[in-house]
Amino acid sequence: MKTFTFVIGSMDDFESVDELMDWAEAEAKHEGSICRNAQYWEFDCPEDCSEELVTMIGRGYAFSSDWCEDHTFSFFVKGPLFNGYIDDADEKANDEVQNHDLWEM
Repeated sequence: MKTFTFVIGSMDDFESVDELMDWAEAEAKHEGSICRNAQYWEFDCPEDCSEELVTMIGRGYAFSSDWCEDHTFSFFVKGPLFNGYIDDADEKANDEVQNHDLWEM
């Protein structure tokens, strides 16, 4: 299994996906926390899951929590949001951020 983290935030509170990424790295303290109208979920998927499937799972979490595609930025991270949970050997491999589907409607 691989761990992924899906992050979503409102365009009302974040001017860009980079600002949302900064928030996710600096301010989010607990899984599922909500602050500045943003939220994230950590979940596991089988090793062979495609990025599209991981995105759909992340959206499922978001949409189940009353988020929608309109006026939001989102992305997913391969691995947990915080590197403190990653073994040092895997840190570089799991630290890659995927800018995925910037929704601007």
